[in-house]
Amino acid sequence: MDHRPVTAGGVVNSPFRVAVIGTGFFAQNHLHAWAGMPEVDVVAVCDIDRERADAAAAEFGARPYLDARELLATEDIDFVDIATTPPTHREMVELAAEHGVAAICQKPLAWEMSDAKAMVDAMAARNLTFMVHENFRFQYPMRRIREVIDSGAIGRPFFGRISFRTNFDCYANQPWLIDSERMIIVDVAVHLFDLARFFIGEPTSLYTQALRVNPRIRGEDVATVLMRMPEATCIVDASYETYADHLTYPQTFVTLEGTEGAVTLGPDYRLQVVSGDQVTHEDLRIPHHPWASEPWNGIQDSVVNVQRHFIDCLRSGRTPETSGEDTLRLLDITLGAYESLESGLPYPVGSAL
Repeated sequence: MDHRPVTAGGVVNSPFRVAVIGTGFFAQNHLHAWAGMPEVDVVAVCDIDRERADAAAAEFGARPYLDARELLATEDIDFVDIATTPPTHREMVELAAEHGVAAICQKPLAWEMSDAKAMVDAMAARNLTFMVHENFRFQYPMRRIREVIDSGAIGRPFFGRISFRTNFDCYANQPWLIDSERMIIVDVAVHLFDLARFFIGEPTSLYTQALRVNPRIRGEDVATVLMRMPEATCIVDASYETYADHLTYPQTFVTLEGTEGAVTLGPDYRLQVVSGDQVTHEDLRIPHHPWASEPWNGIQDSVVNVQRHFIDCLRSGRTPETSGEDTLRLLDITLGAYESLESGLPYPVGSAL
């Protein structure tokens, strides 16, 4: 079939034709976000569960498939959105490369560095745009913090703390987390690691402590990681066992201290900036989308932002912020957190790259 390849040099075809592979819980956000973009046409969906595939196809006006290989051999598409679980990512990405179409893939990219590198190499060999759906840095409050840093208001950041702590039942919608031997670090802390990179820079080493508090799960549900940057330190902590006076899920809290001030993102998206002797406050409001709902709207808006960024990169030929190549560094940090946990020693970041 004569597919229309999308390369890192851009594409002239519009609207962009996408197939979404995986139509489960979080993939619904992907589908709604694509459907709301006039420059994108959702032409096909794929899921091994026929009922889910048919339901998504009916709602979004797409053709349903049960097999990704059949989909790619049949449909004329510009890119695939891979919203499946990590064990399937390598197969799906390499299949996209084989058919000459760009790809955006959910995180974590892989459980093993060798699989992640194979995906990056497969896409690079065909000069295809490849982005990882790492959405926390695309949340509106996080982009606002980056603006504060770039303005120079707090000077050079030298300390950070990035926290995600809740007792929300994450297992109801994502039951695979119950049996996963690796849990909160790959589910949540990976996002916080990326935020640390986004705000402060690349770490040189890290040290991990983690616990399993909930007896019904196999993996860790509480984790604390100390990251060392060349001129800064950052604490990343995540918990699914933390009680509070009111639900803040799925909000992330941030504290950054700099040489000239500090910025803090607290509960309910309240931002405080201390710059010298000046103190300002903002109550951030998440942009509205008709299909979004609280408390998920902050995450749902970030999905829209991720996907807009991907389309912008396709149009311009720019490399995505969270490209496959960039994500190898994030995966090294994430897998390194487990290595530190197992060894009881600091992990030298970059040693697996």
